[in-house]
Amino acid sequence: MESNSLKLAYSHKKNAEKASKSGIFSKAEWDIAAPSWDRAANAFKTARHYEEAMDCYKEASEAYIKVNAIYLAGKGYENAASLSEKHFRDHARTIGYYCRASDLFRSHGSSAEKAAEMMEKAAHICEDIDTNRAIQLYENALAIYESEDRARFSVATFKKLIVYLIRQNRLSEAADTQIRLGDICQQIKNRPELTKSFLSAIVILLAFGDVVEAGKKRDEFGKNMTFVSSNEGTVANAMVQAYSDGDQNQFNILVRDQTTTFLESAIVRLATQIRVPGAGRAPPDPNMATKAGPPSASKTAYVEEDEDADLL
Repeated sequence: MESNSLKLAYSHKKNAEKASKSGIFSKAEWDIAAPSWDRAANAFKTARHYEEAMDCYKEASEAYIKVNAIYLAGKGYENAASLSEKHFRDHARTIGYYCRASDLFRSHGSSAEKAAEMMEKAAHICEDIDTNRAIQLYENALAIYESEDRARFSVATFKKLIVYLIRQNRLSEAADTQIRLGDICQQIKNRPELTKSFLSAIVILLAFGDVVEAGKKRDEFGKNMTFVSSNEGTVANAMVQAYSDGDQNQFNILVRDQTTTFLESAIVRLATQIRVPGAGRAPPDPNMATKAGPPSASKTAYVEEDEDADLL
């Protein structure tokens, strides 16, 4: 099977090369060359000759550009990128292919989502290689959605970028991006995501230790009646208050609230790690005192016993 596919691949490649040539008395027949390069690439892929397959996909892409089949040109680089990602460790080449595919899909004029998807794939590969470039590639994907009036499709990409920023402990940037997502959700009237985004932004700011900015954003978000009347709005307000009061116990209760646990898992994990400054000075929970008895009494008894022992 592999041998037959390889023979077929070389046959298609020969036809493609012939159609791609031009001379004094002949012109290149790109409309024949492009699909021939494509067929050669597919045959090489079946034969597991991935390097040759990638080369043919690129040749097909360039040939499709000649006949103004821009979407198919983008597919050629997407296929080459996919093979490079799966079978080779040349991350720079893979990222380059995805970016080229993105540019072509965007040039097509009606493939904004596809263009952003390619840029997002490049960003994902770049995450463990170059943090700043990965962030920039995610931003490029978001810019495509924005420029092509496709904001409603950008929510998932925003979330991926926010999670990545949190993983990199770049919480200030994560908070800014989360707020941007909230603004987008407000524009597209996505109320469930809007209220979650605003609460998530409060959580990130508190995790960053910026209670002043969290309070400002709470007040700013409070101008949005959808947020004010939501469970997320109530929890956000209570979180800022508990943090300001140094009440770790109350803050923990809010973290365990169903409203909080329905946020993105990365946000929930971040919330569970927040330690309220000055929590040791918080007044004891009267309910805890009722259940366990006054904790100060037993502590006083031990102190008195120690003092008696010292006197003896």
